[in-house]
Amino acid sequence: MTYEEALDYIASLESRGWRLALDRMQEFANRLGLEDALGAPGGPQFIHIAGTNGKGSVTAYVQSMLIESGYSTGAFFSPFVYDPRERVQLGRRLIPKKIFGYLTALIKPVGESLAETEFGGITEFELKTALGFQFWKEAECDWVALEVGLGGRLDATNIIMPRCSVIVSIGLDHVQLLGDTLAKVAREKAGIIKAGIPVVVGALPDEALQVIEDVANEHGSEIWRMGQEISVQEDPNDEGAFVVTTPKGSHAGLRPGLTGTMQPHNMALAVAALDAAGATRTLRGLQDGARRAWAPGRFQRVRFEGRQFLLDGAHNLDSARVLAQSLRETGWADRRIVLLSGMVRGHDVREFYAQISPLIKSAHFAPIDFHRAVEPIELKEVAGNLFESSTWYPTMDQALAASILDTASNDLILVTGSFYLVGEVGRRIGAARDSE
Repeated sequence: MTYEEALDYIASLESRGWRLALDRMQEFANRLGLEDALGAPGGPQFIHIAGTNGKGSVTAYVQSMLIESGYSTGAFFSPFVYDPRERVQLGRRLIPKKIFGYLTALIKPVGESLAETEFGGITEFELKTALGFQFWKEAECDWVALEVGLGGRLDATNIIMPRCSVIVSIGLDHVQLLGDTLAKVAREKAGIIKAGIPVVVGALPDEALQVIEDVANEHGSEIWRMGQEISVQEDPNDEGAFVVTTPKGSHAGLRPGLTGTMQPHNMALAVAALDAAGATRTLRGLQDGARRAWAPGRFQRVRFEGRQFLLDGAHNLDSARVLAQSLRETGWADRRIVLLSGMVRGHDVREFYAQISPLIKSAHFAPIDFHRAVEPIELKEVAGNLFESSTWYPTMDQALAASILDTASNDLILVTGSFYLVGEVGRRIGAARDSE
């Protein structure tokens, strides 16, 4: 099977939707013979990362720190931004196209065999998750930084036994699936906590933290909390660096490789995760890993046609607040900012744009090639009056061209509202790194 044929097959599974349950995924893994590759001794070991926002950044830090510590390291990111192969990585490279096609052909008949059983046919996400497990097994990975797709408790990734679980943040997002209160969302995220396995927790609202603490106690899991067992402070001996302290000790000279208000926090959670999992080897491994961490579409700057673009996958209320704060703290808010944006359904459109509109001079709403995309004319109707001026366009190319015409060389074009949007724009302006 070629890479293109594999993508076509995976796309054909989209109609099966998203299934929040583990019975079929567990049976799928069993039929593939992956029982010894899901956290068992001798196979890949996992750090499992969930959260409403920031989970991709923490996954990138964990991946990079494991690599710089000398481990053979796999990583799983959800969603991808520019290239479908971003989901499954080895070292700092995406899974090769030939291997992607080969493994898809290998596991396809096993997945399809479930269609005639009580489990039913596999979903797109289940296949891609199984492909990752198969790849890391055959690559004999030491460790995998594994990002949850959606929620945690019933996510397809949650058939593994990790060495450490991480819950980065809790906010109201995907409320139709995860619940409409912080406590309900926290309960779903806490589903990745396993009996006796340590859990690292970011800065959470009290309502959410109480749920996480209760679940950890029920499972006999040691809990390390940001601001209690974990701290991150500016390094007094190294300007621009931070000191992260965990129950295992203090680690100085750490510089976040990603830009943004929450990145010291996210970096600290990754350090704590390695400590809790027993994966920390040297301070240099943590330092180099933090500095070299990279993830697409997270406050990513790109120069294109003489214009400065900033691409960020913020798509809900909390991430919009963080984005606005990051723009102010980094000085970008002092420039004239033009917005190029689109969104998908399931998020509060007006509340999202209300967080960033005070920084925006004009807004250009674009369509996204995704079945849950909000039409740009609807975005203008709902949120257009938040901006000094706003326009919607029938095509992405028109919206991009208009954004460029609306700016001078020292202005900023902010691309945000959805990772799907960031992907479409980023591919057009050369933002994707060549990882082949």
